[in-house]
Amino acid sequence: MKHSPEDVPSFSCLYERYGRDVLGVLLRLTNGDRAEAEDLTQETFLAAFKGQKNFSGRVPFRAWLVGIAARRWRDSRRRPKPATTPLTEDPPSVVLMDRAITDRVALVSALGQLPDDQQTAVLLVLGQGLTYREAAEALGVPSGTLKWRVTEALRRLRPLLTDEGESQ
Repeated sequence: MKHSPEDVPSFSCLYERYGRDVLGVLLRLTNGDRAEAEDLTQETFLAAFKGQKNFSGRVPFRAWLVGIAARRWRDSRRRPKPATTPLTEDPPSVVLMDRAITDRVALVSALGQLPDDQQTAVLLVLGQGLTYREAAEALGVPSGTLKWRVTEALRRLRPLLTDEGESQ
């Protein structure tokens, strides 16, 4: 069947109107596998476009599309699945790196809420790895004062970096 150029825009409107419905049905059928559901949605609309002469109008267009989608899903279950990791899932290293970046941004933000003397003490001891004595000497304060600053800073940071602080 040949399609005229006028068919494509009108079919595009149908995709706009029914695409989410078809995707929703396929998401349920694929147990939430978004990549598979999106692929099957594309296959459904391609099959509908190619087979639009078969649409008799006896059933609503949406029902006709959902029927095509269900058949596409059923056919996909018969096909052997390749033994690969879907590209839509980030490898664990990317997920961990993303989490590390998020944690670092949260830490920098929380540190910015501390008084300068506590911020400096934490950065020298925990960030730079100086001993309490080395950090105290660098800042020109007694070791006890520096230990108190670090302890107090950690006490203030804890709620800022946990779920408790997010609800405040």
